[in-house]
Amino acid sequence: MKFFENRSFDDLCSLKVEENARFYCELEDYDQLNEIDGFLREKSIKHLVLGEGTNIVPINNFEGLVIKNKLKGITEIDESFVEVSSGENWNEFVKWSLSEGKKGLENLALIPGTVGAGPVQNIGAYGSEISKFIEEISVFNFETSKVETMKKDDCEFSYRSSIFQQTNKYFILSVSFKFEQDSKLNLSYKSIQELITSKGLIEENLTSYDVFDLVSQIRKKVLPDHKLNPNVGSFFKNIRLPESEYRKLDLPTDIPIYKGDGEVKISSAYLIEKAGWKGKREGGVGISDLHSLVVVCDKGTNGSEILEFANKVIDDIYSKTGLRLEIEPTLV
Repeated sequence: MKFFENRSFDDLCSLKVEENARFYCELEDYDQLNEIDGFLREKSIKHLVLGEGTNIVPINNFEGLVIKNKLKGITEIDESFVEVSSGENWNEFVKWSLSEGKKGLENLALIPGTVGAGPVQNIGAYGSEISKFIEEISVFNFETSKVETMKKDDCEFSYRSSIFQQTNKYFILSVSFKFEQDSKLNLSYKSIQELITSKGLIEENLTSYDVFDLVSQIRKKVLPDHKLNPNVGSFFKNIRLPESEYRKLDLPTDIPIYKGDGEVKISSAYLIEKAGWKGKREGGVGISDLHSLVVVCDKGTNGSEILEFANKVIDDIYSKTGLRLEIEPTLV
């Protein structure tokens, strides 16, 4: 196995920043895990597991080992269970699942990244989350140097979060999904409903493939292509508050909110646009003119510049509303 030095993040992450990794390797087989583990112990350095790099922001040179995940393979256990290697492309797996008659993931269409990156952030979109379909996850524990199985409850899933965000000791090797054969289509999201109406479609006639196409159309319209305009998708999380805390705030009545399970979700995109940041740029960094949650930058921008700009947006929103936005991608 080869270990490289001073590897640029330019083609390793969707922001195409100029920072470097001190060491770099590519994992293609489980047998290489012990070699990587030994290298880390010998050098006494930290590590970063990287899929397609669509949810990280390198803000400094990384003084450790970047492990590029290239594990591949999909194993169909039975009609309901599928085990997927963590290096598989997420959207390709979603398409595969639909082609095999396994319904449920269609609302998560076109989310960039790998299968292994999905549970880390508990990716979600258009009324659905990946955790709903996860049965168990196989991981390599860098503390014990052993492969372990984590059940769904062990993963501590919540809104855009999981145990994998709280600790760096786990390397997700594969994810096992459970599909319900009688799964009903999730058409609750407003933008899906609007597109169905505009196209004159009849809900009762729609298939999972149709929903996949609808979601794909929406995402292509509102989210810039990171291959053309470097970005990580949503840079800020929507704000979630207990209803009791929300009622104490003196907020404008026109702010879009969504209530459920004793919580209120506030649209961060609306707050950013209302504050005048949508389409605004400072140097090589700015807010997309397509979607207010998306930070875009010029190729070769310094990661610290991106973070500085994001913090300006956060501070401005807080000064105007008392609400503090959270950054969604992982800062490296």
